[in-house]
Amino acid sequence: MPQLNDSNIMSDIPKVFHPYITNIQNVKGDGNCGFRAIAVCLGLDEEKSYEYIRQQMREELQNRYDIYKDMFVRDVNSLYHDLCFFGSPCPEEHWMKMPEAGVLIANRFGVIIHSLSMSGSTTIFPFWSGPEESQHHRALTIALVFGETHYVMVELQGESPMPVITPYWNLNNISRSAVRWETMYKSRLELYSELYRPESGFVDLSD
Repeated sequence: MPQLNDSNIMSDIPKVFHPYITNIQNVKGDGNCGFRAIAVCLGLDEEKSYEYIRQQMREELQNRYDIYKDMFVRDVNSLYHDLCFFGSPCPEEHWMKMPEAGVLIANRFGVIIHSLSMSGSTTIFPFWSGPEESQHHRALTIALVFGETHYVMVELQGESPMPVITPYWNLNNISRSAVRWETMYKSRLELYSELYRPESGFVDLSD
């Protein structure tokens, strides 16, 4: 597990999140890192559970195939192909790809997903269940580091900024109850907009 002062990882996470990071857990870099990182976020053993995460995502895609094929910009069969691999090492064609993977995870597990990267961070809320239907609002955060080739698990504390919501999460795709996620977390979404700048990842408000 890297320390928080590991510059190789921290430098690949937008600075706006740095004050809120309490832990970073690395995972095995075998091409399954995205699935491993999600497993760790859920409190599971990465080695025993990364294939379980992939299988759950595949089942989510299968169960709502007609919905997702009209939703995703990427061809849904290509996305399904991404998930049809089990083993290690995993070839690049089967690596986790955001934000589509995050949509499947959020809906399958009823969690909020934060995907952080220097090229663009995103928040993904569940699409068909609202905040009142979830007893515990659990947010899973992963970051794409090392030249955007490897995922790690990140823990954020307190009222951390929430990056912009994925374009897939819109009124054409979500339920009425799901709309309330954005309302509930409006202040944290706005905080990100106030603090984040693409050039540096952070605005220093102390000036």
